[in-house]
Amino acid sequence: MRPLGQGSQLRTVTIVGLAALPVAIARYVMKGWVEPYGVPPAVGSLLSSLTVLLLAGMVLIFSQEARTPAGRYVVAAGWFTLLAAWIEAVIIVCILLAGRFGADTYYQGPWESVRHAFPTPEQHAMAHVAGFFPKVLLGLALGAVVYGIERRRRAVARV
Repeated sequence: MRPLGQGSQLRTVTIVGLAALPVAIARYVMKGWVEPYGVPPAVGSLLSSLTVLLLAGMVLIFSQEARTPAGRYVVAAGWFTLLAAWIEAVIIVCILLAGRFGADTYYQGPWESVRHAFPTPEQHAMAHVAGFFPKVLLGLALGAVVYGIERRRRAVARV
């Protein structure tokens, strides 16, 4: 088994993890920039979504690992979990910052139902803590599909 820091996974996680910071900032300020132009809250939220960034990172991590001759699903799963934890921490910090400063951002939820379900930023942040493991499990399941597809493609290409 390869050591965890070897190969392109460290680079991928670092790049996607660092990309989360400007996306997080954009998500913080974007609502005020795009809504006056008639951009619906759901679209604006999607354009600055850290979860979409995590999904892209998941595809990169699992497909790269599957294409590596000595690649293993468990290695990709470890890197994905690390990236998911980082992105979730960024989301939670931004929710709490938006609440602390009373900013009207997508971190309060692009839909009124989010504000209704979680009336305080602390409740919203705790929901993200509670939702972390289901999100990771879903990412690992989707990653298994990506990993399987890439492994099959690699096997077919060898033949």
